[in-house]
Amino acid sequence: MDIKMNGLSGRSVLKAALICLPAAFILQRHLFPTKTSKIIKSPKQRALSSLSPKELSSLPYPPDALPGSRDVPTPYGNVHVFEFGPSTGERVLFLHGLSTPCVSAANTAVALAAKGYRVMLFDLFGRGWSDTPDPEEFDYDERLFASQIMMVLASSEASWMGSASAGGNGGFHIIGYSLGGGLAVNFASWFPHLARSLVLVAPSGLLKRSDISWRTRLLYSRSWLAEKLLHYFYRRRLEPKYIAIEEGSDSDIKKTGDPFDDAVILPARPDITAASIMSWHLLQHEGFVSAIISTLRYAPIYERYEEWSRLGSMLSARRKDLRLPGLIGGKVLLVFGSSDEITRKEKILPDAEDILSSDALRVEVLEAGHEVGITKGAEVAEVANKFWIESVQHKASTQI
Repeated sequence: MDIKMNGLSGRSVLKAALICLPAAFILQRHLFPTKTSKIIKSPKQRALSSLSPKELSSLPYPPDALPGSRDVPTPYGNVHVFEFGPSTGERVLFLHGLSTPCVSAANTAVALAAKGYRVMLFDLFGRGWSDTPDPEEFDYDERLFASQIMMVLASSEASWMGSASAGGNGGFHIIGYSLGGGLAVNFASWFPHLARSLVLVAPSGLLKRSDISWRTRLLYSRSWLAEKLLHYFYRRRLEPKYIAIEEGSDSDIKKTGDPFDDAVILPARPDITAASIMSWHLLQHEGFVSAIISTLRYAPIYERYEEWSRLGSMLSARRKDLRLPGLIGGKVLLVFGSSDEITRKEKILPDAEDILSSDALRVEVLEAGHEVGITKGAEVAEVANKFWIESVQHKASTQI
């Protein structure tokens, strides 16, 4: 009798356990959730597995477009980096714009490397050959991009992280174009000892929200439109509007009639334009549109007066105390395009002077529109190099 009861009892316990086990698993998932971050992969793995070397080199943005190409694994996904130039030269870090990858700074980078600088460029998350940390989980704000900058710098075999001083080789210059200008200001305001100088080319950060059209405001809003529908509309807005084809020697070169879209990225490849890279992004990079939308919502683009003011304090302190590391000379170089309708000098400069002070600014104007950071690369390299030399000379002369 006892044996029979024990058998029944054992079977009952087993049945109860089998019934409760799934419920326990479900309960555990709710009480103790495990989070797995989603990474949207760049097109690189697919391209490498399906394209021949010749086909890769003919892409609008070849992964080896510049020397020193490498992929840096990070907790947010891989980052595509180029680093080249003399290993003993002063370092220059490039931060590119909203929708064009780092190859857009190729002309400036190559010119500076030829002058003896060590240069580094990388694709921001969601652009080019870099992966996309899921924008539903990560806001594309200054914190994400500052983390990306630090991880890229740490990946180099050369030293990039020392304190910057006029008599040494520590730290690095930052050239930020458009969105990259806003990112550069934010980064330097927190880590001034690392930045030898700032060169801000048609920078974001001081644009006014009042200058945004109501259609654009609606597109960037989270409240009124489903994300998938927003994604669809903004994708259509990004598509280049080609109007003509120019007969070329090797290939037909598509034109849009827009100076920015038609800006040639690599002089040796006139078919590689901002528009052709945009088309490639839209066709091949699954995370691109979502990354752009999140960047427009959260990155330092509009009315970032607090961080510009913080930078102003850092610059002022260095004009008063030349022993402080970083931001040598206590000035920044602003470069504008004479016909730029996005970052217009007459709108940005007065705010920059009010916040940073005119003593903190050196201003250059080049004949171009917002594409100034792409098409005037050699000129940007020249004015940047001159600014750096004068900053060191000024500091040396005031110490005598």
